[in-house]
Amino acid sequence: INFINFEVAIKEKYGIDLLGWPEGVPFQSPHAITSAEHLRTLCDALKAGTCHWAYMSRQQHLEYQDRLKEWQSAREVVGNPRKKHSDVGRK
Repeated sequence: INFINFEVAIKEKYGIDLLGWPEGVPFQSPHAITSAEHLRTLCDALKAGTCHWAYMSRQQHLEYQDRLKEWQSAREVVGNPRKKHSDVGRK
């Protein structure tokens, strides 16, 4: 899962959201979480079902895309842009 660009790569593209992420646990790949307490909290939330993946309704997805466009037009950074390939423009 692309946690760094989650807003664009997952939510906008597929209309899927991760609901109930535990408060106090940084939103990042579980592989990157270094605190055992944070990892345990996330694991417990996933097992209990309080943290889960859910499809957004069509209306929610459209509203989210509009909000994302507003953020981008206000020059707010949404995700990390990809680097250009070193061979751009070459044949």
